[in-house]
Formats: sequence, C-alpha cells, structure tokens
Amino acid sequence: MPHYQPIEAARLDWDNGTPRSQEHGDIYFSTDGGIKETEYVFLQGNQLPQRWLEQDHFSIAETGFGTGLNFLCTLKHWQATAATSAHLNYISVEKHPLLKTDLQRAIASWPELAKIGAELIEHYPPLVHGLHQCKLFNGRVSLTLLFGDASAMLSDLETSVDAWYLDGFAPSKNPGMWTTELFRQIARLTKVNGSFATFTAAGMVRRGLKAAGFEVKTIAGFGRKRDMSVGRLIKPPQHTSKHPWFEYAKTQHSTKQAIVIGAGLAGCTISHTLAEQGWQITLIERHKEIAQQASGNLSGVLMPRLTADMSPAGQFYLSAFLHSSHWLNQLKQRDPSLPWFQSGVLQLCDEQQQQRMQTLGLPTDLLEICSRQQASERCGIQTQRGGLFFPSGGWLEPPALCQWLLDEQSASINKQLNQSALTLKRVNQQWQVIAEEGLIAEAETVIIANGYDAERLLDTNIFKLQKVRGQLVYLDTTTQSQRLKTPVCYDGYIIPSHKGLHCIGASYDINDHDTELRTESQQKVLSALNKEFSTFKETELKSGRVAFRTSTQDHLPLIGPVPNLTFYNKNYADLHHGKPAHHYPKAEYLPNLFLSVGHGSRGLVSCGYAAKLISYLLNATTQPNSSTRWKDIHPARYLIRRLITRKGA
Repeated sequence: MPHYQPIEAARLDWDNGTPRSQEHGDIYFSTDGGIKETEYVFLQGNQLPQRWLEQDHFSIAETGFGTGLNFLCTLKHWQATAATSAHLNYISVEKHPLLKTDLQRAIASWPELAKIGAELIEHYPPLVHGLHQCKLFNGRVSLTLLFGDASAMLSDLETSVDAWYLDGFAPSKNPGMWTTELFRQIARLTKVNGSFATFTAAGMVRRGLKAAGFEVKTIAGFGRKRDMSVGRLIKPPQHTSKHPWFEYAKTQHSTKQAIVIGAGLAGCTISHTLAEQGWQITLIERHKEIAQQASGNLSGVLMPRLTADMSPAGQFYLSAFLHSSHWLNQLKQRDPSLPWFQSGVLQLCDEQQQQRMQTLGLPTDLLEICSRQQASERCGIQTQRGGLFFPSGGWLEPPALCQWLLDEQSASINKQLNQSALTLKRVNQQWQVIAEEGLIAEAETVIIANGYDAERLLDTNIFKLQKVRGQLVYLDTTTQSQRLKTPVCYDGYIIPSHKGLHCIGASYDINDHDTELRTESQQKVLSALNKEFSTFKETELKSGRVAFRTSTQDHLPLIGPVPNLTFYNKNYADLHHGKPAHHYPKAEYLPNLFLSVGHGSRGLVSCGYAAKLISYLLNATTQPNSSTRWKDIHPARYLIRRLITRKGA
C-alpha cells in the first residue's frame, strides 16, 4: 500500500441537515435536490443504467466518497434495473472520510435511501488508511473504499473501470483533487471507451482530462450550474507494470470445481468462501480429523499486529484483522452459537511502546491506550502495567470454527480425510492429486493450504517455509481466574476460561520437530505468565499441547498463484543488472494452482483474509487490488529477491 498516513476525519458544520466541509468551505450535496443532481450528473452523464444492462460485470470508480450519496443512488438504480446475476464493482477514494455518526446523520436526509443506507452503515469500515473491501446485497455489489490521498491510492490500484464519477469539492476550493497526476491515474485505470462525468466545466479540468487521453464534451449542467463535463477514453496510456514478475494474469477455468489440500484454518476458510460463491470443493486432509495442527488449539486470539512504522507486515495484518473481525461478526449473526467472542484484546506494553502506537492515529474503536488501572478494568484482573486495548478483537475456538465452516457448506464440500497428498500431476488441463494408493482427486483448480508440507508437495524450497513448534499450557479455571474477561498478550498470552480451562501460550521453536510435551517449554510459558500476574500462581496445571505452525522469513504468508519456476529463472535471471521493469515480460504461473500457507501464529487473523483474496483471483469479477499488497504476500517474492541479489539457493 502507499505510505501509511493517519486518517483525519472530515470536520463538518451542519446547516439544516446539510453537511458543509470546514476545510473546503463547501457543501457535500446540493440543497436543491442532491439525489436529482447525482442522477443527472453522474448516472445520465455516464449513460447509466443503459450501459450496465449490456454487461455481466460493471465497474464504477469515484473521486470523493463523501456522504455516500452517489453510491446509494447508483445502488438504487442498480437494484431496480440490473439482472440478478450481474455484479457491480464500486470504488471510491476519500482523503477525509466521514465519521460513522456523521454518515448516519447525512443519510437520514434521504428517507427513500434508508434501506440501502443501512447496509452501507453496517459495512462502513473504521477510518484507517488503506484499502477496505466488502460485499453487499448478497454479493451482488462489491464496495472498495480507499482512505487516503487520491493520487497515491489510485497509483497503487489495479483494476479496470467502465465509468468514473469525478466528484469532490470544486476545483477552486480543493485543487488537490484535480491534478495532472490524478488524471493520469484515472486514464490508466479506465477501459478503452470508458466514460467519466463531472459537475465542473473548469478549464484546468477539461484540459487535464484531454491531456490524459479523454475526449471531453461540455453539456448543460444541473439546476443553476450552466455547464458540466462528460467524456470517454479514446487514447489509453501504454500499460507498464512496476513489477511484472508479481503481476497476475486473469484466471481461466471452465468449471467451478476445486481441490483444497489441508483442512486447517487456511483450507477450511477458502473451502467455505468458494463454496459460498458456487464452487464444488474436494477437501483433502492427511489426518483422520480436521484442524489437527495449530488450528486444533483449544482457543486463540484475534488481534492486529501493529508496527510503529506501519511496515508492510503491519499494514497487511491490520487489513486482515479488520476483514476477519467483521467477517466473524457476520457469521455470528447467522449463528449465535458460533464460538467467537468479541471481548476485546489487551496487549501489555511499556509507555514508550504506547507512545509509538499513538502516533499511528488509529480511531478509538480500533485502539485505546490504557493506563495500568484501565488495563486492569478492561481485562478483569490486576495487571502490573498498562498497554494497548483493541475493542474489536477477541478470541475463538479454532477447531469449532473450522467444523462450523465445513458444516454450513456441507452440500458443496466433500471431505476426504486420512488421505495424504504425495504429488501433483497436470494431465489434460486437470490437476491430479496422487496418494500412496494412487489417484484420489482431480480438478482444474487446486489450492494448497497444507502448511510446511507445501514445499514437499511441489518439490521446491523457494518458499522458505519454517516449521515452528509451539507448546501450549492449559490451566484449570479458579474462582479468581474466572474474572478474566479478555485475552491478555505479553511475552505470551492467556485467554479467558473456555470449557473449564485457560489456554496459555506459547513457545516458538523454529525447526524443532519434537512432538512431546517438554518441561522446559512449559516452565518458560508459565514463567512469562507469572511475571505479569499473581492470579494464576496457585492454579492447577491441567495439561498442554504441542502443535506446529508454518512461518516465513518475513512473517508474512504466501498467498496467490504458484510461479512457473522455469519461466521465472529464464526470464528474470538478469534482474541483478537493474534494468527497467518494462524490459521484462509479465509473470507466468502454473495454471490454476494457488497457495495459502505460512500464516504462522497469526493464522486466525490472516486465513480468512487470504481466502477472500484468492477468491478474487478465481472469480471473474475484476475485483480491485492493491499492487503493493500483492507484492508483499506474493509466493514468488523470495525467488525474486534471490534473482535480484544473486544470493541464496
């Protein structure tokens, strides 16, 4: 993603229900009929709804989300006219998004949009820099909100746009929204003959769009505005990729049938996600039961992994956390018995760490800085220091979640347990999964989600996967420990009582394959706990568990298509010479073969997010993507680093 910047919410004045920007001194929508103006300028200006009736997938992008009026009006007409099988992508960038309370107040001005507006409010993300995506109206509509500077956010986007709504405040009051660089990015993302419409006919805007490759026309404006501008892209810019070795080709598949190898969290989440989208899944697991490694722990914590500089890992895990917590809440609404508990999570730390995290400018519904007293009140037991509290975090029972996901989509997921996939073969456009007894499944598409076994299955070591031993301790619940209300993280973690036990973790032993419980590991875990709390010193040790996680060298998972090693080694062998990227061809991959591995100790946060990202690649909805995000989690990233530096095997 572009360089992280704290998001400053829009500062508003209200005049008889109409919001006005304090920064730009301009209103968000016309007091003479905001809905009619949107319909005239943006829908009619882009020849909508007529054009979307001709396509199965239609993409609209907007500069300036504001109150969401343009989005809501578009949805109103989409629902009334589009085929039930059609899909709408709506992308909008906003530097100063409205607080949710202000958004609700603005939407209340339009009773006819109340029902659609309620769905937007339900999915409206926290005000955090970056790309936020959600599905509305049973998946018929995908909304992508980009919070940040318009030019920077669009420069990182990969998508194909049919129509643009160029909104935002007037060029005279908000010149930063009408720059040459922004027009270039708009042209880059627009399909040939893709259109735009805008309320302004300012000369700098018309000239800028023409220079970017658009044909520009001036037509009658709405109401008291004399003129507005419309146009279409007639001279598309030449596409040049910054990182062709990370670029993804559009997936081609003739059937919606896939094999998923591995029935831990990674495999169960992708199986469920694809099954919801109409895929038939064969799920292969080498154990007799699902969720047998780290996914089989009694309970686990869901929280972001923040970094003071908001590194690629920090941004990825924050995005993954926002997705996963929202997704789990949606599942809980469908089934209140789901073992997901949004209690918040407390991370103990010193004042210096608190100060570093405070500079991120995250909203209080995502992060609170707690004193020692506040931390104790949050978690329910006495702490010795303050920390960070994540109100939307929580804890869950991983094996129960895995089972729930498979049960809910049982009609579309065929489990094959106690089957060890040894090799993959490509025969007649199909992948064949071979076990000791021979062929066990075949399909056009395969997703490998079996952790550290992935390299053995693919007969390669380019992914640099690390097998990490983790030993947990289970302690009996006591009257005193029962007061613990939230997970608490320190140099370990402790989770509230579940099934009469507290889960306390965990050792982190790289490339240690010992499956037996070890006294020294147990003592290390308990020592870290007792350093923070006196509550648990007299609690009786019940048992423990050893499980193995799969991690990577940079602590980011591998998510996406499996690279064609022959192609990479041939075409990118001279990357160390530093030639410009346009000298290299776009990457090639093994057809319809994908990875979701290396989630490490953050799998509860990242697996559901990985499932969503892979589903975007598999389904032909041209879902907008962040090129930087894909680069950070790309399965070929270690190979490319080796080719650039000429180091390693």
